[in-house]
Amino acid sequence: MNYQKIKVISCISELALLQVRQAFALFPQLEYELVPENLSADTSVGELNEAVLNSEADLAIYAESNAPYPLPDGLEIIALLDVPGNLAVAAKAGRPDLKELFAGNDVRTHYGKVTLVGFGPGNPDLLTLGGNKALEQADIIFYDYLLDQSYLENYAAQKICVGKRKNHHSYEQGDINKFLLNAAREGKQVVRLKGGDPMVFAHGAEEIEYLQRHFVDVVVIPGVSTGIAVSSLTKVPLTHRGIASSVAFVSGHSPSTLQVPQADTLVYYMGGSNIRMIARKAIAQGRNPRTPVMLSYNVSMPDQQEFFSTLEDLSATETKYPTPVIIVIGEVVSLRNNAEQAVLKPTYLVTGTHKEHYEQLGTVIHQPLIKIEAITPNPELEAALNHLDTYDWLFFTSRYTVNFFFEALEKAGKDARHLAGLKIASVGRITSQELKMHGIVPDVQAVEESSVGLLQYFEANNLGVGKVFIPRSDIGLPVLPEGLKKLGWEVTTVNVYHNTYPDQLKPADLDKIQHIVFSSPSCVSNFLRLYGTFPADKHYIFRGKETEKKFREINSAETL
Repeated sequence: MNYQKIKVISCISELALLQVRQAFALFPQLEYELVPENLSADTSVGELNEAVLNSEADLAIYAESNAPYPLPDGLEIIALLDVPGNLAVAAKAGRPDLKELFAGNDVRTHYGKVTLVGFGPGNPDLLTLGGNKALEQADIIFYDYLLDQSYLENYAAQKICVGKRKNHHSYEQGDINKFLLNAAREGKQVVRLKGGDPMVFAHGAEEIEYLQRHFVDVVVIPGVSTGIAVSSLTKVPLTHRGIASSVAFVSGHSPSTLQVPQADTLVYYMGGSNIRMIARKAIAQGRNPRTPVMLSYNVSMPDQQEFFSTLEDLSATETKYPTPVIIVIGEVVSLRNNAEQAVLKPTYLVTGTHKEHYEQLGTVIHQPLIKIEAITPNPELEAALNHLDTYDWLFFTSRYTVNFFFEALEKAGKDARHLAGLKIASVGRITSQELKMHGIVPDVQAVEESSVGLLQYFEANNLGVGKVFIPRSDIGLPVLPEGLKKLGWEVTTVNVYHNTYPDQLKPADLDKIQHIVFSSPSCVSNFLRLYGTFPADKHYIFRGKETEKKFREINSAETL
């Protein structure tokens, strides 16, 4: 196609204009004009590209080093010219006519190609067919510290080791990038050979960007990542129905900044020198200390070994394992030496408002069957708060009574100092933990976490009688206040929260649930209301004797 003139856009600076003249000196048959005329030396490359995309110019010309990465959609570098600084010629994509005009002087036609190849975990048998083909066609191979370097002697290419090991870097990454670029610019077919997969805990992405920024063609051939190979080669699955449905691959190189992913199975690369720290962080962030761990050395090689432990043991010892080692954490590790049924995680249906206690025991389906709301306004409670000094004891029968009592106390402009002179009794450990959040350590804590247990404590220890204030639920059982009255106590109770049936409840699928947890008698009643029966094939767990008693009463009545 003949052009009267090619419209060219460039920065209006002495250097930029010189570069344009040098570029077109390579094409004396072509005429050009600069547009628009009002550009300045401060015009950005982005503005130049925008003008081309808007058809205000046919071409934009600027130094290769100023080319954006990635290029804007719809833009193409149609030529890279061998002018000092290497000039990029940008045009709209889909302009073969313009591309043909500059093709003869495009230095990229003499460039070679770089192929990133994953060698796998070390055993040459795991090298892919595509990887082998690229190695056979290579002029030069830049390789890491492979576990079987002798295998590379099968290829005729020049071989340069650029691998990095802890405390020993033969070359920095920036040097490696330049080696690859220079070899490609010399027209060589280049292979960058990496252990495992080039894009998994490797510098593949950095090398790709560096090369593509310099307009070198890059191809990536996957390799078998060690984190995948370890599963097959040790016969320990990373996922398994009913045991693990998710897996996370994690760098163990810098555990000081590590967050443990919320996945069933964790696979740690490069963690050999940080095993103890990894285990401690996993436990600190909620993993069961008894979680099994497999450490596999030299995966895929003839001297491959496996070591088995637990997070708890690894966190407490400084055992040295041979490296390189890959670490697998999760219940799937137990499948190495146990049948599936022995490892399957039980599923718990938790019907109370808190599920945390059961999450380390298995899979939790949380379906609260009670709805807890503060009673407000509550003049009865407000009046009691103004006369706390008239009581000898303050009894808390649940974490909710603690929360709503202190919430009302704060609204009344008071704090824990107003409890001075009062003795505090807690129904159990969870309630006591909630009290400690408010700076209160109870004088008495029931051994058995129930109102019955608290009453039995006072009966057994002969602590005398007094005047007691008990904040409670609006459906609280009478066992504690009535029992105290029989012992001679003067008892005041005030309802501080509503315990109701939640809105829009729908039954869960009970077929895959082995355990059902009831935290209160109302959870038992509401379960029957929702499901209509108590399945006989389930294991029931109760918090407190009154909860179990309620279940026995209803279940017995149901079966009559």
